[in-house]
Amino acid sequence: MNTPAWQWNEIQQVGTDYTDINEVQKYDDRMATIRNVDAENQHILDLLTLPAHSAILEIGCGTGRFARYASELDYDVTAIDISPIMLEYVKTKTSQEGKSINTQHAGFLTMDFPADSFDAVVSGLALHHLPDTWKFIALTNIARILKPGGQFILRDVVFTTTPNEPPTTCLQNFIDSVPPEMLKEVARHVASEFSTYDWIMQGLLERAGFNIISTSAPAPAQIIYHCKL
Repeated sequence: MNTPAWQWNEIQQVGTDYTDINEVQKYDDRMATIRNVDAENQHILDLLTLPAHSAILEIGCGTGRFARYASELDYDVTAIDISPIMLEYVKTKTSQEGKSINTQHAGFLTMDFPADSFDAVVSGLALHHLPDTWKFIALTNIARILKPGGQFILRDVVFTTTPNEPPTTCLQNFIDSVPPEMLKEVARHVASEFSTYDWIMQGLLERAGFNIISTSAPAPAQIIYHCKL
C-alpha cells in the first residue's frame, strides 16, 4: 500500500527516544518502582471482562507490561509499537517468560490488520504523539479493526479545564503535580507533545463511533476512557 505524501509520519520519534535496549530495561525497572503496573493492568482487564482467548491489541506497547500480563492470563495478545527497540525488548522478555505475543512494527495509522480482528484494543500514554487531526483518523482505524460491540480502553494525558480559569492553568497544575526528577520530562511533554483537552477527546471518540461507557482519572491530567462500539 502506497502511503500518501500528506500522511503524518507516526514512525518519527515524539518524546523520549530509547535507542538502546539497556536504557529500555532501566525505564521498565523505573516504572515498576513508581507505579503499581500489575494493578493498572488488572484494572484494564476488569473493565473489559472478556473471556479467555479473546483477541486483544495493544497499541504503543512500550516495554509490553500490559501485553505480557494479559498473555499470562490466556488472552490472545498482539502488541505494536513504532520503536523497533521496544519491540525487541518485548520479544526478549516474552521468550524469557515463556509467553506468546504477536508483534508488529506499526502505530495507530500504519497498522494493517483486517476489519473486525479484535475483541478489544488497549492503548496507554501513546495517542498524544499524534496531533488532533490524526488522532481522529487513528480512532476511526481502531473502530475499523474492532469486532462489532468491541471495546476500547484509552489512557492518556488529557487536560481538563475549569470555567473562568485561563486554559494554561491546567498545564501548570500538571507540571506542579510531578516529583522533581520528572519535571524536565513533563515540561517537555507539555511544550512539544500533542496532549489535548477533555472536551476535544470526548468529541473525537464519539465522532469515531465510540460510546463512552465510563471515565476515570487515575493521576493528575490523566484520563482512562472505557469505550464500546
